[in-house]
Amino acid sequence: MIIGIDFDNTIADYTGVFHRVGVKLGWLPKEVGQTKEDVKAYFINAGNEPKWTELQGIVYGKEINQAKPYLGCLEAIKSLKKEGHSIFIVSHKTKYPIIGDKTNFHIAATNWLKSHGFTNCTDGPIASENISFHEKQEIKINRISTLQCDFFIDDLSSVLNSALFPLPTEKILFNQKPHPSIELNTSDWKKVHPMINSFINRRS
Repeated sequence: MIIGIDFDNTIADYTGVFHRVGVKLGWLPKEVGQTKEDVKAYFINAGNEPKWTELQGIVYGKEINQAKPYLGCLEAIKSLKKEGHSIFIVSHKTKYPIIGDKTNFHIAATNWLKSHGFTNCTDGPIASENISFHEKQEIKINRISTLQCDFFIDDLSSVLNSALFPLPTEKILFNQKPHPSIELNTSDWKKVHPMINSFINRRS
């Protein structure tokens, strides 16, 4: 099986990072909620969307090392790899921020993957050539189609439900909020491997 996986908010967990960085920069009151959605809402409601855009550039760039892999993510990917599945990371990510320092997001994310054991080590489960970042969502979805992914894991239902998304590819929504149109939903990487095996066994 060919299994494709998104990167931001699917492998890399930014919980609390936007809040910490925003507070440290003095852009955000401490009492604002910890989630990315809370932080975004604060800037939008204040009529300061450009500052939110700039904060995203900082978090996804020079502060990306504050993000951690989701619990159980690396272990699940290693298990899938040992079973003979091919693993690809396919991510929609601009190369540089719109506002602020011109940090290369693709390089920052690639280095993050290496530093957390996903690539470039003796037991890293993902080959470096199996990682791709795409500046447009439609190019990302085309890559999923070209790879002929059997499964694709993403935190965004908008990607999985896109009219361009390949019909043969099974969708796994990695999100705390299930989507009624997507059969396979979870927010726990420990459930991803059993979920894939169960689906394969049911289909065979």
